[in-house]
Amino acid sequence: MTVGTLRHRLTVEAPAEIADGAGGVARTFAAVGEIWGLIQPMGGTETRAEERLVQRLTHAIVIRPFAGLSAAHRLRKGARIFDIRAIREDTPSRLYATCHCEEIAP
Repeated sequence: MTVGTLRHRLTVEAPAEIADGAGGVARTFAAVGEIWGLIQPMGGTETRAEERLVQRLTHAIVIRPFAGLSAAHRLRKGARIFDIRAIREDTPSRLYATCHCEEIAP
């Protein structure tokens, strides 16, 4: 990869649970870091959910490895949210990793 290939600034978000005041918890996400990545669109589908059309777009996002990153995390670029489905190390030297993600667009 050449300099400038990882051109998208992404925020890494980890799941967090906070008390909802009624004895339960609400799941939220909190920012834990920022990384540079390359967002590559892969495909998509359109389905009907809750009386409306929902687009599910898939992406491969190439990043440098981020310590502790797992499928429980998600990536954010502005208002766009990418749920991580799987992470694959790309090279034997482990310089890059590819996150297979799903973006749900309204």
